[in-house]
Order: sequence, then structure tokens, then C-alpha cells
Amino acid sequence: MAKEELAQPPVSTIAVIGAGTMGLAIARLFAGNGRNVRIYDERVADLPELSGIEACSDLPSCLVGAEIIFEAITEQLNAKQALLRQIQEFVGAVPVASNTSTFRPGQLAEGLVHPEAILVAHFFHPADIVPLVELVPHATTASSALTLTRSLIEEAGKVVVPLSHEVDGFIANRLQAALIREAVWLLRHGIASAEEIDAAVVHGLGPRWALAGPFEVMDRGGLDIWQAVTERLFPLLSVETSIPEEISSRVTQGELGAKSGQGFYAYDAHSASPLNRLSAVLHAASTPTPS
Repeated sequence: MAKEELAQPPVSTIAVIGAGTMGLAIARLFAGNGRNVRIYDERVADLPELSGIEACSDLPSCLVGAEIIFEAITEQLNAKQALLRQIQEFVGAVPVASNTSTFRPGQLAEGLVHPEAILVAHFFHPADIVPLVELVPHATTASSALTLTRSLIEEAGKVVVPLSHEVDGFIANRLQAALIREAVWLLRHGIASAEEIDAAVVHGLGPRWALAGPFEVMDRGGLDIWQAVTERLFPLLSVETSIPEEISSRVTQGELGAKSGQGFYAYDAHSASPLNRLSAVLHAASTPTPS
């Protein structure tokens, strides 16, 4: 079986369903890696011209001949499940990798004829720049679907982190949510402003975390030190389980962040996103220091 899998030709045709920010970036990534990429979004009548990407006018024409499909539509479970049923009506057990950041693959696969074809490939915004992709199976995901998806993404230059089994939030969003919960607690209790809390991450934790994860940070600092830190701080950290009022009140008022012009900060047409500098930062972080 291993020899047969190695002898399989590389994937040539990819379908991306959903032409929002993430779908377009995923399509650009694979087109730039020499794949034939088709994209379709029922909400978008006229997709912009994209180099090396074929915009389709309907779902069947996007799916025909595709060897793998990436789903990147709105984060609504019913909509995703309905789309997956449609996809399997046309292509059967062709692997479908959802870019969801919210739902477990087992939820997406419920009621499908071919649940073994479903997995999550969670890219991070901007999907064609940030290296990480979390690969998440559910209990009956076929190993062939996982192998195909992983090799394709790695060939596109990404760092794939596989989860042994599904869990809500996967890895990165669980870590990010824990940080946000504590950041909101610090803001609520007047310990520091949003700007000051952000500065502590950008100029302190962020540069270090770009080069070493939490376990290496603990090793480098000394596990005896971290034993003392966790003994002291863990009982004092936030354990809030509800949506923070600092977020929900802003959403109620239509303050959605950069997309609406107001969130924790005010934004206008001249507010440059720090993500514009992300490519340079990642390049610098991966460049060896001259000896």
C-alpha cells in the first residue's frame, strides 16, 4: 500500500469553495505552487481576475476533476453541512478539507455519505503568508485523505501541525483564547489600557514566541522557575467562562473592529494593518544569525 501511495501522481487540480479573505488566499497559495485552481462562491457574482485561478459560475463546474477540495465559506454549521452534502453528491469521497476555525470535523461530517473524506485544514490569516496549518481529523477520517492533504500543503511551503484527534479550538485558538481571557481581565480591572497590554505582547512575548513555543520557553527558563511561577499565578488567573462584556457590548453597538472603523481602537482608511509587515517579520525570524 505504501508503494502504491508513493506512486500516485501529484495533485494537479484543486477546488476552493468560498471566495472571502481566506478562500482567496488559499487559492493564491496553491496557484503560486503550480496547481490548477478553481474557485467558486455563490455569494459573489463577479469574482476578481486572479492570476492562475479559474473563477467558476457554479458549483459543479468548480468541482469537476478536482482531486481535493478546500471549503472556506461562512462560519455557520448548517451552511457548511449543506455544502458538504452538495459536494458529495457531485464528487463522492474526494477529500474535503474545511478551513473552519470553529467546528470540529466530526460535526461537519455528521450525516454525510462519506464522512471519511472530511477533515479540517485550518489556515491562519493571511493564509498565503502565515506558515502554520493545523490538520485535524475526526474518528473516521481516512488516512489517505490526511496524507494527501498534508503532502499538498507541505509542498506549498507550509508548516503542518497534525492533531492526533479533534478538540474544540484546535491548538492555536485555544492558546489564543486563554491569552485574550487574561488580557480582558487586566483591562477590566484597570491594570493597564488596551494599548499597554498590546505593547506587552508585541514587544515582549511576541518576539520570543516567534522563535520558541511555551514548552521550550519553560525549558530555557528552568522548570524549577516555572514550577514556582505556576504555583503562584495559576490560582490567580481568570477562569471566566462567559463572553466578556468588553467584547459583547461593542458588538451590540456595531463596533466590530477594523471592519467597522471602531473596536478597542479607532480605524480609518489610513490605518495600516501590522499584518502588512508580517512577511518581513517572518523572514527575519527565519533568517540565521551570522556567526
